[in-house]
Amino acid sequence: MKANDPKEWLAEYNEFLNVKELKVPSHIEQGLLSQVHALLHPSAWIVFAKLLGIHMTIGFFSLSICHQFGMNPFGTTHSLADWFMLQWGHGACMIACGVFFISFSILTAGYFLTIEELRVMRGTEFLQVFALAGASLGVFWFAGAELALSFVGLWFLGMLVGGFLATETVLKLKTIKY
Repeated sequence: MKANDPKEWLAEYNEFLNVKELKVPSHIEQGLLSQVHALLHPSAWIVFAKLLGIHMTIGFFSLSICHQFGMNPFGTTHSLADWFMLQWGHGACMIACGVFFISFSILTAGYFLTIEELRVMRGTEFLQVFALAGASLGVFWFAGAELALSFVGLWFLGMLVGGFLATETVLKLKTIKY
């Protein structure tokens, strides 16, 4: 076939149009269907693993903005926690820091996760946020943070509230039609 011969191109195009039924081997069809199913229905465990990785990275950097439980990985002098404390006191500061810590991570995750993964996250929202909060506290404890039960409870409450609000916000932003 010549690359520039329009008659041959037209003949091949017509031959393509006249194919009545294209038979795809069943193993290829099943493989394709399983891949589409996995994309449309992602595993909650895989979503959590992605979210945990994003949270650990973003959470580490957010500690430079809002020091929590005495954790300040970059040795910065100013902290959003100081402002929260001056405005509302120590208890409200712990709630606000918990909200900030988880919200920043989930809002960032919204950029990386697909809409289907965000819907799975919403379906297991309480469990995922609870696990992120527990994992974060565990890392803080192992790193030598000063944890007091009353303040941990307030911070945990802030994490739950912030997690739910950020998840809903990310889902709404991701589904906006242009």
